[in-house]
Formats: sequence, structure tokens, C-alpha cells
Amino acid sequence: MHKLTTEIARKLKESSSGAIMEKLKGIKHNVLNRSKEQNRKLSKWDARTFQFTLEYKLKWLELPVKYVNAKNTSKTCPLCSGYMVAYEGRLMKCEKCSLVIDRDVVAVLNLQMRGVGFPQRALNKLIEREELSRGNNSLHIST
Repeated sequence: MHKLTTEIARKLKESSSGAIMEKLKGIKHNVLNRSKEQNRKLSKWDARTFQFTLEYKLKWLELPVKYVNAKNTSKTCPLCSGYMVAYEGRLMKCEKCSLVIDRDVVAVLNLQMRGVGFPQRALNKLIEREELSRGNNSLHIST
């Protein structure tokens, strides 16, 4: 974990960037409601250790760290703020604009936009400006 956080901090320093991370307060309480075996595994998991270690290294390098509320970040369309539903495997589809995208990418885009105060619908303008195609009336973004 220390090697990974050091590498991430080094890359962020090279690009003069900070980090935006989700607030994890209460995460154990939210997930410890499963089977007895699953609860044992999750209770040993320290969800904040990675964030704490990365935050320490970034602050040492004088890089900014910001925590944002992650509520609905994987359910909100980063283009139009519509509601995303499960589509196929790990993909989500917006009911409003038909965007099809991986659920982790949706969450990351929304966290990043919240962290920098980027208006939710500004990503749609970026896609239009860069002239990204919308094949068959839905936008597909691959990772």
C-alpha cells in the first residue's frame, strides 16, 4: 500500500494535481449487514487507511486533497443529471439521454465534477465541443 500511495503521489506531483476522494465516514456501518462470514471479512477492512496514507503524502508534497459526498455518484448521469439504471454487466444507461458508460467511470466523473465545483451538465458541453459521436442516438464511452 505504501508503494502504491507513493507512486500516486509522485504522479500527482508531476502533473501539479491534487486528489478528490469520497468521504468514507460510516461506510462500515452501511456494509456490515450481510452474512456472518461476509461481516467478518469486512470488519477487518480499514477503509480509511489508504486515504489517510495518500492524504499524508500529498500534504507533505503540498498538494491539495478534497473529500466530497459520494451519494448517488454512480446513479447520476454526468451529462444531463438524469437517473442511470443497470444496463449490461458493469454498464449503466441514462434514462434521459441514453448515455451508456461503465458505472465506475460514472462515479469518478461525478466525484471529480463535485470536487472542482464543475456544473453537472458541463460535461455534455465538452462532448459537443470535442465532437464525440453519439452512435445510434446513445453515447458509448469505453474505458
